[in-house]
Amino acid sequence: MTRIRWICALAVATLLLPGCRKQRMPDEWRQLDKDTRMQRQYVNMFAWNTMNTYYLWRDEVAPALEKWENWAEPIGKVAEVRYKDAQGNDIDRWTMLTDDYSSLQGGVSGHTRTLGMDFQLYYVDKAQSRICAVVTYTYAGSPAETAGLGRGDVILTLDGQEMTPDNYQTLVQDVLLGGGTVKMGLKDGRSVTVTAVDMYENPVQTVRILENEDGRKVGYLHYTSFTLDSCEDLVDTFQEFKEAGIGDLVLDLRYNGGGYVITENVLASLLAPVREVEAESILSREIYNATLTEEMGADTTFFQTAFLFRSGGKLQVVSTKGANPDLPRLYVLVTGSSASASESLICCLKPYMDVRVLGAQTSGKYCAGALMSAADWYDEVKDALEEGEYEVAKPYVENWGIYVMYARYADCNGVTLSMPDGIAPDYEVDDDPLDGYPLGDPRETMLAAALSLIEGHTRSAGEAPSGTALAPVKEGFHPRTTGLLVGTPEKRSMNPETIDYAF
Repeated sequence: MTRIRWICALAVATLLLPGCRKQRMPDEWRQLDKDTRMQRQYVNMFAWNTMNTYYLWRDEVAPALEKWENWAEPIGKVAEVRYKDAQGNDIDRWTMLTDDYSSLQGGVSGHTRTLGMDFQLYYVDKAQSRICAVVTYTYAGSPAETAGLGRGDVILTLDGQEMTPDNYQTLVQDVLLGGGTVKMGLKDGRSVTVTAVDMYENPVQTVRILENEDGRKVGYLHYTSFTLDSCEDLVDTFQEFKEAGIGDLVLDLRYNGGGYVITENVLASLLAPVREVEAESILSREIYNATLTEEMGADTTFFQTAFLFRSGGKLQVVSTKGANPDLPRLYVLVTGSSASASESLICCLKPYMDVRVLGAQTSGKYCAGALMSAADWYDEVKDALEEGEYEVAKPYVENWGIYVMYARYADCNGVTLSMPDGIAPDYEVDDDPLDGYPLGDPRETMLAAALSLIEGHTRSAGEAPSGTALAPVKEGFHPRTTGLLVGTPEKRSMNPETIDYAF
């Protein structure tokens, strides 16, 4: 039995919610229309079974799982149940239920409806009464690039409205990220209208081969998301680096919120010392809840050069053999927007090579999560349902899904470097999208700091001249680190019978 089948079998053993057996339905349940009641019942059944089986903190939230009612509003119930500290603050900030599963999947794959740009939010004035969005980069061929937007452009209004602490989250979510047409008012006086399109945002964003002052070649890669479709591009990029004879590499993960574990493994096999890859040394470990650990043991991932996985319904084969430039050290640029697979990559490479981290403390996303479809779950368990129940349930759960934390990732020694609050940089550097230089330009603030370090200078990157006079918005959200850049249960080794989950 494959691992995914075993887990589904475990779920079938506990199909009914505790609340279905014990609790009397409240008056508010009876006041709901029939379709709402049915939807809540079947979505809650899926959500409870998933968390009761996979959830990393299952034992810690066992009392809340036992009290789960099938009449509860399911999205709020998942948020209520997830693991918290003694003061009620979320320790698990990432597990979430959604009624728009297709959009969640699209954000992970890189194929999504988008303007094709990334941005950071800043306060415009010292009183922090107004907020602007500063463009950090645009994707090639995107509507944003076509409209002339680029790094450093300051957006003051969206559809004629200024952003304030009271309305910016709604404006950004509904207008800037809403998938439609938006009119932007820029600080330089331009008015730009941009319409979102369905496109693939290629995360292999900027590739450069630079020469430092003593003629040593330095590779630079700005990489924005660990998508499956980027694996081949990563191999091609590193083949280019190797053929150019680079002696150092700057990996820019400052806006990378994570993605697929299999893609992280591909990139790790291109970065780690060749001797470790060829020896198939341990790359990472995953630690599960007690029940899964007892049944399956800990999961160990090894370095490899051949990868087999499914992407877009097609079987893909990727080989990294011969593309690794075998570098002694790695320079990584990070910010608070660097999360999940970005942090895991740093954590898991550090035991094997000199990894120097520049920037700001990372996000602290130290868990692996699985994207799971409610419709797929009902397909798996339909034989365990009462006769006719599957046909009734399926329409009520279409496009519902959950992103559930199922493991903590760790390096070969069991260390999780990003737990609990992220990876602290070795050299503090402020990201400065207003410094006047595009990403990949050796004068750009963070890259200049890395090049200075490579050249043997001891100046901290934080001492670099800064063009930013704006305070960043710390609260709220960033489009690449809202917990939406996650993975799906698609991670496979060369043995297609071995199925694990990604994050």
